[in-house]
Amino acid sequence: MLGVILAAAVQAAAPSTASSAIVADPLAPARIGDLQCYGADPVRRTCRAMAGYTFGAGGQILNQAEVVLQASPVVTMRTVSPVTVRDGAVCGPLSGVDKAQILVRGRRLPEEDAAPARAQVAASMANVLGKEVCTTYRRSGDWWIAQVTMDGVARQDMNDTLIWVPASAGYTVQP
Repeated sequence: MLGVILAAAVQAAAPSTASSAIVADPLAPARIGDLQCYGADPVRRTCRAMAGYTFGAGGQILNQAEVVLQASPVVTMRTVSPVTVRDGAVCGPLSGVDKAQILVRGRRLPEEDAAPARAQVAASMANVLGKEVCTTYRRSGDWWIAQVTMDGVARQDMNDTLIWVPASAGYTVQP
C-alpha cells in the first residue's frame, strides 16, 4: 500500500456484503497470501504496482511493494514499510525509499547505480516523505477502491483501484 502511494507521489480480497462499507480487516486477503494488484490488467496478468504484507510476532506488519517508475526500459522500485491497521484503515509513514531496491527489466541494479536513482526519487518526494498515509478499501464490483488520507487529509488524487490476486496467479509489475 505505501509503496503504491510512493509511486503516486512520484508520478503526481475478501468480498464485502455492502459495496460502500469499509472492511473490518482490510488485510484479510493478505493474511492468506493474496497480493494487491493496482492498475490491474487481468488479461496480461500485470499490475502497475503490487503490494504484499508479512505478519510478524507481536503484531508487526510489513508492506512490501513494487511500483513502476519508468515504462521503457521498465524500471521498478521495491520498498518495505511498516504499517498498522487502525479503524479499518492501513496506516503507516510514507517511507522506505532510502532502502529501496531499484530494478531494470527485473534485474536489481548494483548499489552504485541504485543510489542515485533512490536519491532522485527521494528528492521528488521530499514534501511527502514521513507523512502518515492511511488507506481504506471499498468494494466496487470485482474491484476495490483504495481511498487515501495523508496526515488526516483526504487525498483523492492518490485514490486508486485494485484487485486482490493469489501470489500463485503469475501477475507481474509492468507498465
